[in-house]
Amino acid sequence: MEIFKKNFFDRIVTWCEERKLTENFDHQKEISFIIEELLESTGKYTSETAREKSEKISLEIFSEVEENVSPETIVDAFGDIIVFATGTIAKNGYNPKKVMDEIFKEIDSRKGKIIDGKFIKDKNQKTYKADFSKCKF
Repeated sequence: MEIFKKNFFDRIVTWCEERKLTENFDHQKEISFIIEELLESTGKYTSETAREKSEKISLEIFSEVEENVSPETIVDAFGDIIVFATGTIAKNGYNPKKVMDEIFKEIDSRKGKIIDGKFIKDKNQKTYKADFSKCKF
């Protein structure tokens, strides 16, 4: 598949473009998506319960956001999130590039639809499950 010849950033952008996820920027929703994943990382939350809680938390955070935050401020913060996430993957003994390749295979195999700007997986669809066992250093 041609998409797997690209680096993982280009693959992610292509995946998002194909699903029309790059058309609109909603700062509060983007914050919510990051919080949702952080909540899932605790093992305490499912995707659904994390989504509900992250929406509440992000609304509270967003109520304190400056009116006209510059795109550079947002990009800097989200770039830092990528750096910290990459470091966290490595600290846990995994090769970040291999992890991202596995994650991309999993998200690329998902089928679903866009609801309110978020890709919602079809739970009845069989998808590839990332195999992180082959991603260890």
